[in-house]
Amino acid sequence: MHRKSTFEDFEKLMDDAVSASGDERNKTISGENKQKPEGIQFDSEFIRQPKRPRIPANGSECFEEIEEITMENGDEPTVFKGVQSEKHKLSAEERYRRSEEKLRKKAEKRRANRHIGGKVLTVVQLVLSIVILALLFVMDVLPMKYFAAAAIILVLLALVCFLLQFRPKAHWFGKILSLILCVALVLGNVYVARTMGTLNNVTKVKTYQIDKIIIAVMADDPAESIEDMADYRFGIMSGLDRTKVDQAVKEINTNLGSEIDTEEYTSYNELVADLYSGRVDAMIYNQTLDELIEENNEGFLEKIKVIDDFEVKTEIFMKDVPDLPITKEPFVVFLSGMDVYGELEQTSRSDVNIMACVNPTTKQVLLVSVPRDAYVEIPGITNGASDKLTHAGMYGIQYSIAAMEKIFDLDIDYYVRVNFTALINMVDALGGIDVESDYAFSTYYKQYDEATDTWCYYEYKKGMNHLNGIYALAFARERMNAAGGDYQRARNQQKVIAALLEKIKSPAVLTGYSDLLASLEGTMDTSLSSQQIASLVKMQLNDGAEWNIVSSSVYGYASQEYCASYGGSPLSVEILDDDSIEAVKEVIDQLMDGEIISEPRVTDIQKAYTVDESDMEDDYYVNNHASDYEYDDFYWEHGGYLVDAENKRYDETAETETETDSESIY
Repeated sequence: MHRKSTFEDFEKLMDDAVSASGDERNKTISGENKQKPEGIQFDSEFIRQPKRPRIPANGSECFEEIEEITMENGDEPTVFKGVQSEKHKLSAEERYRRSEEKLRKKAEKRRANRHIGGKVLTVVQLVLSIVILALLFVMDVLPMKYFAAAAIILVLLALVCFLLQFRPKAHWFGKILSLILCVALVLGNVYVARTMGTLNNVTKVKTYQIDKIIIAVMADDPAESIEDMADYRFGIMSGLDRTKVDQAVKEINTNLGSEIDTEEYTSYNELVADLYSGRVDAMIYNQTLDELIEENNEGFLEKIKVIDDFEVKTEIFMKDVPDLPITKEPFVVFLSGMDVYGELEQTSRSDVNIMACVNPTTKQVLLVSVPRDAYVEIPGITNGASDKLTHAGMYGIQYSIAAMEKIFDLDIDYYVRVNFTALINMVDALGGIDVESDYAFSTYYKQYDEATDTWCYYEYKKGMNHLNGIYALAFARERMNAAGGDYQRARNQQKVIAALLEKIKSPAVLTGYSDLLASLEGTMDTSLSSQQIASLVKMQLNDGAEWNIVSSSVYGYASQEYCASYGGSPLSVEILDDDSIEAVKEVIDQLMDGEIISEPRVTDIQKAYTVDESDMEDDYYVNNHASDYEYDDFYWEHGGYLVDAENKRYDETAETETETDSESIY
């Protein structure tokens, strides 16, 4: 019979067996029992043997033991074997050791895997730290001392988070800290990568420009499309810009399937007069000349309607850009401000012409303004004749640079071209700028105020003014209420540039570096490379030096002269004074030689433009405003009549539009 039992039952069985055996022996001795015993008989000598160590009971986690009770028939009883054989005992011990080893390994594995998530997180954190350091190294904006500090901090943070995973009570803090740092590093990597991409886009030199060629007829003409004009006679100019007009004519011929009838003119005034009289049915011209034609033919834009326009793309041929170490050697940058909003691809007149001469070693900048109406030669365009400097922008930035180089007899290394939108966005991205006004004044024309949804005059007090983008643009463009006319406007433009430089050179700008670049994308064009711009930022962050910014202007006298871009009638121009040019060149030479500079000497013609300070103290420039007839149709069409100088509405039922045009406020 085989039976599983616990050792407690087994001991009880042995005790009963010993007791029964003693009773039987006593009966045998006394003669009461003479018969041969039957069944199992235990050996008392075996029972008296010393107890052996107990083997774990049945059901133990180490192993199970099956007790075997063997009973054999015969004359002699079979002795009960209470324990297993030596062979079986060794096998059980071996199984126990193996099971114990297996449990130990499982426990060690559980301990090893207990914080595997936190360790993986710290590895991810370390990888992200390496990536952002690599991006910063490639962008090359941070000085080495800042880069090394950032690297040490990031590595130490990763190490701390990793070691915290081995602390019983601190591993959760390590996980949370590592997770926060991972999120921050992901955002940081995105920020740096976006900044690099934006910087590359901003510094990508444009190889083409776009001109919009207009096909216009009289406002009451029945034609509504080019197809309606197949039998029309078109007037075109024979002088400058003829190549672009010819491309538009070719496209018109292709669309109509026949050649149109054209007549050439040498004067825009004559062409406009023939359009009015009906001698020609339509005219083809470059849209950049709209304002110029309007100035000489009042009401022109009201009397015509545009049937169609063609965008003509022209390749720009620039001279090789020098790869100068601009943190060590002096260089010259031409700053061109275009009088348009929106994208910069379309050509326009250059409303602002400032040359910045920079010496990075002595930390000095000389800003030189040249009047927009300066009467100069435009090399490559006018063939020895003269034109307004502002007109050079219509043919491309390279011709504005060529004209400036001829004025000062020097080489301009780089250029930066922006428009109205770029200035507004740049100032707003920097959180506004602080500009000091020489006197109190207001804008001559009403401006649209988005904050109040009204048209009003922008006012500036004498002294420091904190300006947002819109107010900064109006400050830089105002000339009707400028005490010194166009020369005071040039000084105001330089004040805005100086305020921008003051804001940009602050280390705090690094936090908004990406937003600043993003604000310029599509509205700024420069020949400076991304590496050169980054090196200038790096230099300023490294030494934090103060810069000596000196402003100057070239003066001239007013005249009426024929211009190459607008034949047929004289235009108002500024004939530059040679002595004034020479005074500026003297300071440029000093700056290039590393000398400390100051404002150029005062020339005789400059004295003539000096405004008496007493004239600035009265309220004339605050209260001098345009009459109603001076506003163009855009102003009236977009609700300008709804408000007066105090922002009081004349007609509460009318609606005010929120869009403005580049020519509506000036």
